[in-house]
Amino acid sequence: MYKSLRTNLPKEAMMFPDFPHTNKQGVSYLTAREVLQYLIDYADHFNIRPYVKFSHHVKSVSPVGENQWRVEVIDLKSGQSHSYIFDAVIICNGHNSKPRYAKLEGIENFKGRQVHSHNYREAEPYRNLRTLIIGAGPSGLDMTFEISTVTDTIVLSHHTDYAAKVGFPSKVTLKPDVARILADGSVQFKDGTNMEFDVIIHCTGYLYTYPFLSAESGITVQDNYVSPLYNSIININRPTMAFLAILKHTPTFYVTDLQVRYFLHTLCNPSLLPSKERMLCELECEEQRKADKGVRRCDYHLKGDENAQYINDLCKPTGMAPMPSILLRIYFHGYERIFSDFKNFRYNFYRIIDQDKFSVVDLREIRAKPVQRIHSNPSCRCGALVTHRKL
Repeated sequence: MYKSLRTNLPKEAMMFPDFPHTNKQGVSYLTAREVLQYLIDYADHFNIRPYVKFSHHVKSVSPVGENQWRVEVIDLKSGQSHSYIFDAVIICNGHNSKPRYAKLEGIENFKGRQVHSHNYREAEPYRNLRTLIIGAGPSGLDMTFEISTVTDTIVLSHHTDYAAKVGFPSKVTLKPDVARILADGSVQFKDGTNMEFDVIIHCTGYLYTYPFLSAESGITVQDNYVSPLYNSIININRPTMAFLAILKHTPTFYVTDLQVRYFLHTLCNPSLLPSKERMLCELECEEQRKADKGVRRCDYHLKGDENAQYINDLCKPTGMAPMPSILLRIYFHGYERIFSDFKNFRYNFYRIIDQDKFSVVDLREIRAKPVQRIHSNPSCRCGALVTHRKL
């Protein structure tokens, strides 16, 4: 993680339902250290540590009979191997550790250095280097701003609608996707222009990878899409296996909590799940719906606008309480702010007024006079009470 990293979503939409944030008041966007502290506090509060086997590497997970699983692990401290049998397995190894690089024609011709955002820490090593950043997600935008302070040649290659509205410093050049790397090592963009660079930073996301899963588990990963999963959780081929937090563009903490509760409900009451044939049919229909909308297969795990419906699909059959609408609206408001005002969105502080309304405070105005103007925005789907507050 880079040193200046702060969350892309407000902490009000980044918490487990039974453990609100209390360690950082008056700020909505947290540092990596503060998020880590929240997780540590959560583990300590619920006494989770005794149930965690630290320094153990999972070597393999394979089915035993119809419903059980053999998990083989290596104790990294002693070097000893152990084998366990479980009635159910939840896969929680995350999906932000194996870098995904852009596939560039002629990349073998590039004479400079290539780095993935996973290995970026700070701007200083890129001082005076001609730098190409590929990808305009939040990390790509963050790094473009940072590196522009130490070099005069900084190019962001992207295919988004919003990057042009970000408000980069004048030295930042926006370019379309890379077409190819030419024989002389220069980069040719899809607009036909060529440029030379010392370094390429790939801000192109990560790969879903499960090297410990046996083929008999029934799970495949093709074009970075994990399948077949029912409700993006349950292994349809073997329903005693679940996957948590593989979704993107979702209020991860809250949704992950609902996902694990949903899985536990199905273990206690298997009749909550349709037949295997019905689950496969529903999944096929969902995949076709996304394909018809032009969604790439590698983006099938993105929820975005469909979060509310997804949460309802988990809660309705199990009787679970859904994510409070006020928190979901804060999530949508924060999510939209990333792309509508990337340069300034982390100055926002969300204050919940009641179960229906919240205000948004600009922290740069925190020392000014009391409230100057308040207006509602009924046309905004997030339902925010947009407050320009001077305190």
